[in-house]
Amino acid sequence: MLIGFNLKEKIKELKKKGKTIPEEIFDLGVAFWLINVDEERYTGEYLAPKYLHKEFNPSAGSEQADSDEILEELKTYAEGKLREFNMGKLFYKLEMPLLEVLADMELNGIGADKNKLADLDKKIGKRLRELTEKIYKEAGEVFNINSPKQLGNILFNRLKIITPAGGRLNGSTTFTTNNKIRKTPTGAISTNFETLAALKNEHKIIGSILEYRELFKLQSTYVKSFQGLIGKDGRIHTTYLQTGTVTGRLSSENPNMQNIPAGTELSNEFKRCFEARKGYEFVSFDYSQIELRVLASLSGDPKMIDAFKKDLDIHKMTAAQVNNVPLEKVTPEMRRFAKTLNFGVVYGMGFIAFAKSSGLSAAEAKKFIAEYFSDFKEIKKWQERVKAEARKNCFVSNLNGRRRWLLNIVSNSQFLASQSDREAINMPVQSLAADILKISMVKVAEYLKEKGWLNAKGVARPSKEGIGYGGDVRPLLTIHDELLFEVKSDIIKKVKADIADIMENAFKLSVPLKVPVKAGKNWGQMEVI
Repeated sequence: MLIGFNLKEKIKELKKKGKTIPEEIFDLGVAFWLINVDEERYTGEYLAPKYLHKEFNPSAGSEQADSDEILEELKTYAEGKLREFNMGKLFYKLEMPLLEVLADMELNGIGADKNKLADLDKKIGKRLRELTEKIYKEAGEVFNINSPKQLGNILFNRLKIITPAGGRLNGSTTFTTNNKIRKTPTGAISTNFETLAALKNEHKIIGSILEYRELFKLQSTYVKSFQGLIGKDGRIHTTYLQTGTVTGRLSSENPNMQNIPAGTELSNEFKRCFEARKGYEFVSFDYSQIELRVLASLSGDPKMIDAFKKDLDIHKMTAAQVNNVPLEKVTPEMRRFAKTLNFGVVYGMGFIAFAKSSGLSAAEAKKFIAEYFSDFKEIKKWQERVKAEARKNCFVSNLNGRRRWLLNIVSNSQFLASQSDREAINMPVQSLAADILKISMVKVAEYLKEKGWLNAKGVARPSKEGIGYGGDVRPLLTIHDELLFEVKSDIIKKVKADIADIMENAFKLSVPLKVPVKAGKNWGQMEVI
C-alpha cells in the first residue's frame, strides 16, 4: 500500500518511469480533508502535532522509521474517523481512484501556441493604449486608471457623475440614488464593477473604463502569464488541488484553469491559442445546469422536476412562474432576473445580494424572492429542513456522506450564524454536483482503459511524439462541470456517445442529467456535435 501526503505527485513519478501504480493508495491529506474540510493545512507537519501530539518533519532529519510510524498512526486515526463519519466508500471508491485520473490530466497538459499568445498580447496592448488615450481625453487629465482612489476622484469629484443621496439601504453599506452605488469602508464611493456597470449610461468614460479593466485583466492574468508557463513540450500543465475547496469541487493552480475568461471575442481569441495536436480534436462534455438539477432532485419540488423532465428552459420557466405570465410572454430581462435568482437560491442568496447582482431595488428583489418561494414551495421547505438538521448536528452532509462542519450555525453572532445557514443550504447541492463529476471522471477512465485507449494496468504509455500519457483519448482538463479531452479524429463519434452516456448515468437523480458535447481543433472554436 502507498501511504503518505500528496500522493498524486508520487503517482506521476511512477507513470513517468513506466512503473505500475499500487492498487491500494491512502493519501492522508485527502483523508483528513474529508474528515474536516476547514483545516488550515493538510500536511504531516501540521496534522501530526494536532491529532497525535507528535512532531513530523522528515526534511529536518527525522529517522525514516519514526516517519513511517507516524504515517501509520495518522492512517489509523483517519481510518477510524472515516468509518465513524460513514465516508469510507467516498474515500476509497472515489477520491483515491481520482488521484490517478488527475495525474493523467496533469501529465498530458494542453497544447498552447506561444506565437498566437504573443500576437494576442500585442493586439490587446494596442487596444489598451487606445483606450488609455480615450479615457484621458474623456477625463480631461492624465491619471492612474488602475488606482481606485484616483479613478474615484475623476468620476465623482472632477466629472461629478453622481452625487450620493438618500441613506443606508436596509442597514447595508449601500448608498444610492438608484439603489446600486456602494461606498468603501473609508467612505469613498466604490469603483467596483457593480457600481460602474450601474453608471454605464451616465457618462461615456464608464464604458471605456469597463472595457479597459476587462482587457487589462485578460492580458496580465492570462495572456502574459500563460506564455511563461508553456513547457518544452509545447503544453501547459496545471496542478489540480483535491483538497482546495470546502464543497468537494476541484480547484487548480499554476495556472488556475477554472477561471479562464469567456463570453467576449478577445476571450475566445485567447482560447483559440489552445490547439489539439495533429490528427486529434478537442472534445468537451459539459453537464447542463447540474446544480439546479441536483436542487430539484433534493428538494423534490414538482414544478422544477417537471420542467427538467420536459427539457424546458429552466430560467424561462422560472421567469414565467415568478412574473405570472405565459412562457411565450417572458422577456429577455425577465429571464435574466430569473437566472440570477435560480443560481442565487443554490447559494442561499438574500434579497440584498440579489438586488446587487440583478440591478433591482431592494424592495423589488424582496418581492421577487417571495414570489419565487411561493411558486417553488418545496425548495424553501427543503432549505429549512437542512438548516434545522445543521443546527441540531453542527454539520451538513450530502447524499454520498460528504460532510462539512458548521459550528458557527449556533453562534450568538447573527452574522456568523447567517453565514453558516447559507453554507448549509449550498453544501449538499454543490458537493453532490462535484461528486457526480468526479464519479464520471473515474468511470470514464475505467472505460478508456477497457477500450485500450489507456493502459489497463495504469502504466504510462508515452505517445510516439514523446508527449503525454494518454493514447488515443487523452483527458486534459476539468473546468467546473466540464471535462475536456483530446481525441483521435477517427474515433470521436464512438467516444462522444459512450462518454456522454457514462456521464448522464453516473448518478441517479429524480431528473435527467444532460451532457451537451462540443468538438473543435482549438478551444475557442468548439461546436456542438
